[in-house]
Amino acid sequence: MKTWKKVLLGIAGSLLVVVLFLFFISYIMLRKSLPDYDGEAIGKGLISEVTVYRDSFAIPMILAQSDEDAAFALGYVHAQERLFQMDVARRAGEGRLSEVFGSSTIPFDRMFRTIGIYKVVESSFSKLNPASQKILSAYTKGVNRFIENNKGKYPIEFDVLGYDPYPWKPEHSLVIAKLMGWELNISWWSDITFSNLIQKVGVEKAKELLPDFPQNAPTIIPKEYSNLASIKTDLIDIDRKFREFTGFVGTHIGSNNWAINGTISESQKPIIANDPHLAFSVPGKWFFAMIRSNDWNAEGFTVPGLPAIIIGKNQNIAWAMTNVMADDSDFYIEKINSTGNKYSVNNQLRDIISYQDSFAVKDSANFRFTIRRTHRGPIISDIHPYNYLYPNSGKLKENISMRWTGLEFSDEMFAAISINKAKNWADFKGALKYFTLPGQNFVYADDKGNIGYVCAALLPLRPSNSPTLVYDGSTEAYDWKGFVPYEEMPKLLNPAQNFIATANNKTINNFKYHISNVWEPSSRIERIVELLTSKKIHSKEDFRNYQLDFVSPYAREIVPYILNAFKEVKVNDRNLKIALELFENWNFEMSASSQVPTIYLNYFHRLIKNIFEDELGRDLLKEYVFLANIPYRIIPKYLKENSSSFFDNVQTQQVETRDDVIRQSLVDALNELEGKIGKDMAMWQWGKIHKVKFRHMFSDVSGLLDKLINVGPYDIGGDGTTVFNTEYSFTEIYEEKRDLTKPHRSEPFQNILGPSMRYIYDFGNPDYMEIILPTGQAGHFLSSHYKNMTEKWLKGEYIRIPVSEENFIRNSKHMLKMIPGNSP
Repeated sequence: MKTWKKVLLGIAGSLLVVVLFLFFISYIMLRKSLPDYDGEAIGKGLISEVTVYRDSFAIPMILAQSDEDAAFALGYVHAQERLFQMDVARRAGEGRLSEVFGSSTIPFDRMFRTIGIYKVVESSFSKLNPASQKILSAYTKGVNRFIENNKGKYPIEFDVLGYDPYPWKPEHSLVIAKLMGWELNISWWSDITFSNLIQKVGVEKAKELLPDFPQNAPTIIPKEYSNLASIKTDLIDIDRKFREFTGFVGTHIGSNNWAINGTISESQKPIIANDPHLAFSVPGKWFFAMIRSNDWNAEGFTVPGLPAIIIGKNQNIAWAMTNVMADDSDFYIEKINSTGNKYSVNNQLRDIISYQDSFAVKDSANFRFTIRRTHRGPIISDIHPYNYLYPNSGKLKENISMRWTGLEFSDEMFAAISINKAKNWADFKGALKYFTLPGQNFVYADDKGNIGYVCAALLPLRPSNSPTLVYDGSTEAYDWKGFVPYEEMPKLLNPAQNFIATANNKTINNFKYHISNVWEPSSRIERIVELLTSKKIHSKEDFRNYQLDFVSPYAREIVPYILNAFKEVKVNDRNLKIALELFENWNFEMSASSQVPTIYLNYFHRLIKNIFEDELGRDLLKEYVFLANIPYRIIPKYLKENSSSFFDNVQTQQVETRDDVIRQSLVDALNELEGKIGKDMAMWQWGKIHKVKFRHMFSDVSGLLDKLINVGPYDIGGDGTTVFNTEYSFTEIYEEKRDLTKPHRSEPFQNILGPSMRYIYDFGNPDYMEIILPTGQAGHFLSSHYKNMTEKWLKGEYIRIPVSEENFIRNSKHMLKMIPGNSP
């Protein structure tokens, strides 16, 4: 062999050795941050020894002798698996993201500091029930013990961003609880967006755009609305950016839950089920845990950062939750004088509360700004670094304040602890008096055979029973007059129909107080009721099938209008003929392997575009469809009534009818599919364009990194109207140019939200609970528990969790002893 070849081979061999060595060292360094599931840990602050058993899916059972020690251990376990997730969440609520992420997060920190979440919880802790304070303090000690014990071995995200976590406080748990309320607060989007629509298209046109508007609120639009300065969407623009940054995307943030009693149950005992629909991410929202102490014995789904079982069961009861969709915020246009330090109410001037605030920004100077407040709350129109949706119209900007129930004192911690320990319906109902945010539909079942329902939310007492718009703040007429007494909130026990089901649908007819105007479309609840009345007896196996159901009653309502529009039309195009034949024979199942959902859903979005875009324009259309339940509810109404002026395209000379728009929309959809996929319909399977991917917060930084930290993509069926909810972004479909370099942007039809967990419990088989998560328990991407549930979640399989100590310990794989140390 020639000398130069030997040299090259030698160099190549040396480089390979160096690369392998560096890879090995990097791998070892990354694995050092994986939690220890075995051995002993010194727990300063513990009263007695605690044992944590884990099964093959890293589900922990905590055995403690007191509630405080159980909370301590839960804090330690949460920090082991999800410390970075917890840290980002508390930083968001505190307004401290920019310390580690730099200038890109300044708008988010300014938003949350202006809203004032952390100031509220800071002043709340001393007012909490002593039981709440005790559990929060013990949990805090557990989190901090992990932080102290593992310096230099934190999750890799801390190393990448170059910082260490600061000590946990009880207030940080309260911040995370408030953030859950913020994430599930959808109603306030409608207030600003609807007001903006009125200013853009006028009162009469706006009436056609707002669901149920003429029936529910025919007189709430003030005559002076058109004379007000432009109502800007700055706050919702920034909040949308924040949700993209953190992965809290999607607007079907609802859920399904239902319970049946023994009369229609195969086991002759109640069966309960729940699958909350939240934005997909990895790690996910939930962490499953089991707690055993002298007084606290419960198992279920926890939120890292919160010391309680949020959804689950104990020895006597089980409970499930869905979003009430409560209207828990209002906005007011404040009349501020020329000096800027006073505002007028009832023709009298009041002082604006104004103070300076600042926060640190990585690699930059501190950011300083002014926060202003009225008696209602913060002036949120001061937050305006983005204005890309609606360019400056030249008018003066209004000063808009916000009142939100999340800024009221509340003690959800005491509610959660009390639910965890409840023994019967009276205990459960009493505990929910303290649960105010986020408003939830609680479905209940117990070992005595009862099933029940409670609407738990803090509902403002308003002068109007159907508020939808931004109010005139120059008068007290629109101020809240208090809150609906808990005793008057909707409740239900043992109904004659033998089941209770909720899917973010309207809570109750003829309720004398306003709850919401942004209910989800009725498709999911219709299908659930359809399934629960389809047979006399149901089993937990039936419940599994129901949670995986892809049939859309919504599509069943829409498709006949398509067929009717083509009834008297001669069709020559081959693919158009096939599409109509497929619709004729469709069972309305949104299967991933079927071509019909692809055709139908492309048609549906072309229909929305062809109805609205000529008058709203592209930007306002995107804003209108962002809250997907609005167009979902409007379209069937338009098709049924066949009288909307929006059917006519104002840019053409002829007057288009409903059927003209339907026919054109189907032709447009087919042309688009042929252009993107090809003319062979056999290649148009829904799962090829409708995929689910679970994204890490660092997603989209590097293609190679994405393969390590993201989970997926996978083909998936369904849409936002199926029981198995697989929402995609409506707004992305109408984007001309998508900037996929920005965090958590998605391709058209990409599934971004859905069942964040599933659980089923049959009181007739009390020894096991069936659960599944979309990814896994761990937040560490090198952990074997990072995504070890995904395949089961996709296939509709469940993990059977033994709930007795003896059975769980017998099947456990790991044991960690936590030994009391010196008091801190």
